[in-house]
Amino acid sequence: MGSGSSNNFIYSTIYKKSQKEGESAIYRHPDCLQSLKSSPSPNILTIQDILKNSYKFGVKQCLGTKNNGIYYWRGYEESLNRSKGFASGLFELGIDPKKADNGENDVRFLAIYSKNREEVVLSDFACIFYGWISLPIYDTLGPEALDFIFDQTEVQILVCSLENLIKLIKDKRFGKLKTIITFEKVIDSNQLQILSDMNLKLYCFEEVLEAGKKKIYPIIENVTADSTFTFSYTSGTTGKPKGAMLTHGNLVSVVTNAVYALDLTENDVYLSYLPLAHILEKIIMIGMIYHGCSIGFYGGDVQKLKDDMVILKPTVFVTVPRLLLRLHDVIKSGIEKLKGCKKSLAGKAIIKKLRALQQKGTLKHTFYDRIIFKKMRLALGDRVRWLLVGSAPTSHEVLNFLKIAFCCNIMEGYGQTESTGASFVTRLLDNKSAGCVGGPCVNTEFKLVDVPEMNYTSKDLDEKGRPMPRGEMCIKGFGVFKGYYKDPEKTKETLDEEGWLHTGDVVQINRNGSIKIIDRKKNIFKLSHGEYVAAEKIESTYLQNKLITEIFVHGDSFQSYLIAIVVPNIATIKEFANKEGIPHKNIDDLLKTKEVKNYVLNEMNKTGKEAKLFGFEMVKNLYLEKESFALKDILTTTFKLKRHEAKKFYEKIFQQLYQENIGN
Repeated sequence: MGSGSSNNFIYSTIYKKSQKEGESAIYRHPDCLQSLKSSPSPNILTIQDILKNSYKFGVKQCLGTKNNGIYYWRGYEESLNRSKGFASGLFELGIDPKKADNGENDVRFLAIYSKNREEVVLSDFACIFYGWISLPIYDTLGPEALDFIFDQTEVQILVCSLENLIKLIKDKRFGKLKTIITFEKVIDSNQLQILSDMNLKLYCFEEVLEAGKKKIYPIIENVTADSTFTFSYTSGTTGKPKGAMLTHGNLVSVVTNAVYALDLTENDVYLSYLPLAHILEKIIMIGMIYHGCSIGFYGGDVQKLKDDMVILKPTVFVTVPRLLLRLHDVIKSGIEKLKGCKKSLAGKAIIKKLRALQQKGTLKHTFYDRIIFKKMRLALGDRVRWLLVGSAPTSHEVLNFLKIAFCCNIMEGYGQTESTGASFVTRLLDNKSAGCVGGPCVNTEFKLVDVPEMNYTSKDLDEKGRPMPRGEMCIKGFGVFKGYYKDPEKTKETLDEEGWLHTGDVVQINRNGSIKIIDRKKNIFKLSHGEYVAAEKIESTYLQNKLITEIFVHGDSFQSYLIAIVVPNIATIKEFANKEGIPHKNIDDLLKTKEVKNYVLNEMNKTGKEAKLFGFEMVKNLYLEKESFALKDILTTTFKLKRHEAKKFYEKIFQQLYQENIGN
């Protein structure tokens, strides 16, 4: 892991020089120039091997559930046996996942639809032991995507919470499901009748467990590293969702990354609240199980996460930028409200600790940590040793402030579902490299491919004339997925013939071999809460409103909402102004009025709601432009928006829009 300042960390080294024009060299972790790592040990090749190995932890606390303010725990052996009991109950009742009737070789799905809880993990364990494919379902997929997934997979069995079953009943969306297993007992007669009318078998999770006590069925022994463990479907992009097929070997290689990059022991306690349907939490969960950590589940309400933290007192914490930003704002707001000597002392403490972080890479101060920052650490339970943030970039100002506030290291990670969620990470003891996402993990190699239309090349130089390669990040290694389910065309667009995953993210390689994400090649990007947004889809939706003649939707990975440049129908705007009696000197003056701005925004979002855009897809702030984009030289000859040029043209306006208080 290393120690000392960031200047001592070399994040990547050239493994092979460039052999193609328009590409950088191939880079690897400095410890992996001979070979990439696929497994933490020779006897661990599958996630099933990890579960078998975890029996050694015996009665040690494994899965914890909060009830009336207290966490109740099951040990490792009991939890693993309960997962086998659940699977055996499915066999005993004759409702175990059957081969999908779609021409695939022995594909057996178990769909899971719930917030994080013990039963979700036990269902995943059952899939691992018995060779089934875990099929996570989550709310932001949307109803049409859910229909598509049910139809594409022809899944017949679903385990879910009662809360999510009610959603399915309301929309009558069941695909070819034959059996539903709920975590809570269904007692509503209307709900029972609807399920009966649709010939759906209904069981309670505990009922299946009870049936499994009669006979524990032998686990499937032919699971290999190439066996598919889970499908992870995309959301928020244009077109149909894509089911990324991830193997046992993919996930084991990411556990290897954790062994090399993270400081984990069986004494660690982890709070699980990030959706287990997404790959980030799934890989963290399996990494925790490998190390024998104790995993407590949040109470189901993210707004009350602080209460869960205080009770569980986790030692490590994995999160996303949106929550970090919220914590940052709460702490800063609290400091602003201080008076007199307390405020002065807090100001001095922050300045001194930030300076020490910048100059020495140190995080702790004997006096200030006890007097000023104690309450801030208590908000995380007072035991957190390090944080890991992933899913989207985080500003280095926020990271550095939270490092000194919580008195602990914060690592940044980067990856995609298609690379099993973890391909790059900063070093645990590197407290001076905020703003980058570190270097390649031990299972990954990477190269950059030129993006000439955006002026990014592998031959770019920094301000001092030194090499600073820039381009599209391409990844290869044991974490790269095997393709999209039943979608060879999309697979070919993402995975080239040599096995390189083309991420669409534009990055630069820093002097120490770390990478910084600087742009997005495609018109799909993430907001700070980790949701993907397809700008063109949203723009086409808003253009259905006759008030809008042209629109440029923009998002920033450091922000949680969208903004837009809008060219409205001027005649309609004038008509509205006359009707409302809005005083103005000219059209420029009129477009700057709050009344007109709110009118356009409200009309746009009426259209958005009618089109069933998600909340994060709705524009929250805008700038009204009177002239066509064609007059700004930001359209192609076929009148398509040149996003890169448009982004540069409106850069200052975007900054202003995000600085304005929109009441979010």
